[in-house]
Amino acid sequence: LTALFGPEHGLDTRAKAGDHVANAQDPVTGLPAYSLYGEHRKPTPAMLKDVDVLVFDIQDIGVRSYTYISTMILAMEACGEAGKAFVVLDRPNPLGGLCMQGPPLTPGFESFVSQVPVPYLHGLTIGELAKMAVAKGWVAQGPELTVVQMEGWERQMNWADTGLTWVATSPNIPTWESPFY
Repeated sequence: LTALFGPEHGLDTRAKAGDHVANAQDPVTGLPAYSLYGEHRKPTPAMLKDVDVLVFDIQDIGVRSYTYISTMILAMEACGEAGKAFVVLDRPNPLGGLCMQGPPLTPGFESFVSQVPVPYLHGLTIGELAKMAVAKGWVAQGPELTVVQMEGWERQMNWADTGLTWVATSPNIPTWESPFY
């Protein structure tokens, strides 16, 4: 382990929505903790210098406008450009894999809060979304991508069906039911 990278709400998921998160030294590991919601939204070549494989282990909420998707897409792109491998540790979609609603993103309205043209409730796991992003060319230069599959998850399951403990993904998503609202 050579570096940590944090999304919008920081490594501890406590920064408020839209708050600038600075680079820091992780107090637990002593490693550099690079913010991808501060000066940079995409890992720089300097940040990736000592990285062979970037592992994405972040819980998505099944909603297109969650910035963690954009963080993943830009990190994948940076890895592709730098010749680094990218691994996604897949996680359940808390809304389930059958909940797809809303129109896809209208071309020309892409932003960091909505970067990929999927329905608003996309019904995908974060690993499926990563594979789709590479296959559809939503990542300018795709990396060598590996998705570590989950065990025991089925499309009809919502979070409660998994038996897993929910850890708040941000201050505004304190429970697994929050994405429904």
